[in-house]
Amino acid sequence: MSNYDFFRTKHYSIANTKSIDVIYSNDLLSLIKDSELKEFIINKYNLDKNIKIEIEKIDVIFEQIKLYTNHFELIRLNVDENNAKTILEVNKEKNAPDYFFVINEGVDEDGLIYENIKAAAIYDSLNLFYKNRSLTQYVKSLKKGNLKNILLDDLNNSWRNFFVNNPKEIKTKKFRLLKNKEQYYLKSINTDFYKEYGVAVSFVFTVLELFKIKTNKPNTKFIISSIFISESKIDLIITLDKKIQLENYGFIKPSISIRNEDQGNTSLGVYSTLEFISNNSKNNKIYLYPKKDDDKIRYNKTINHTVNKESLASLFSSISELFDHIDNFKNDFSFYSKTKNYDELRHKIAERILTKNSVFKDVKELKDLFSKDKSGHIENLIALLNICEKAELIDMDFDLKFKLRYLISNVLLYNKNNF
Repeated sequence: MSNYDFFRTKHYSIANTKSIDVIYSNDLLSLIKDSELKEFIINKYNLDKNIKIEIEKIDVIFEQIKLYTNHFELIRLNVDENNAKTILEVNKEKNAPDYFFVINEGVDEDGLIYENIKAAAIYDSLNLFYKNRSLTQYVKSLKKGNLKNILLDDLNNSWRNFFVNNPKEIKTKKFRLLKNKEQYYLKSINTDFYKEYGVAVSFVFTVLELFKIKTNKPNTKFIISSIFISESKIDLIITLDKKIQLENYGFIKPSISIRNEDQGNTSLGVYSTLEFISNNSKNNKIYLYPKKDDDKIRYNKTINHTVNKESLASLFSSISELFDHIDNFKNDFSFYSKTKNYDELRHKIAERILTKNSVFKDVKELKDLFSKDKSGHIENLIALLNICEKAELIDMDFDLKFKLRYLISNVLLYNKNNF
């Protein structure tokens, strides 16, 4: 895999992988780089001894997490604004023009000075650098046109002169860099308050909370049914082996989604979800996100990356209680009503997929599924669920996949087609 492959969030299938279904706590703790946080976890979960943890496919998933979290070295540099600028040049890894940050000088948390670093701009770093100057869109537009380098040089010179004449305006920012061999990438720009609660941290806390539940209730069985992962994002859906039958349509299982985006001003959280499997298709699934109103997903807890260790632990401690809410969801199922016009529900989904400016406009397979011409008239719930199951199988960008799941959830559960 190239370095850029690690920045793209991908679905990772574990269905046909060989596994011993076991991991040991010492291996799990090896993913935590921060010694203070590691000690906190050891004390919280009584991990003085190397404990055996049994969860289906857990060893396979661990290896994948290790691959993503160990590929890069993370460097946190304090950089004065006048010591950083952006340039445009050909990115040899992409073979295309791209933005780079040039950092004249920065100091890490141990006082080590870094000089003359050139780091490719990834994720939202360009916006985080320019947003307080209201220049993000202008700078991005310079990627087009013949005068782009000249105009960007002019912009850099104007800011350099401004800082020379106004030294009190210079602020120090936390530049979070990724390094692999001699290649640098600027992941985000934050403050000193930003904690490194990344993919590995979410995974470790999740596994330990699941192990705690299984210890207290030995007959409990979990299945990690969906995984999306990148260097900075993870979305794990963990399903409890507890079925609630919906007449002859299929059954639902309680599940939770562990989601973490470690890219600048983002958050991490634990969400109650539902896994629906129709009687006609035992393998395909639909993931539903119950919610309270148009703005809030029901039964969720989120935090940002600036909270203390105790608040972080409290977030993941909510996993067990979120599993217990499944009985509250059944009355929310709009699609379960026998009076529904199921072609109307298909149309509500299609309205958001087939429009010219739809976020899904480039996913042809999805457009084909829900268009009237391709799907025909949907006469019953089973036909509608079959289409939704096929939509779940389409390979697409992680953010699009979540929007699609959220859209389908709103239509099926609440007869609304907002995101």
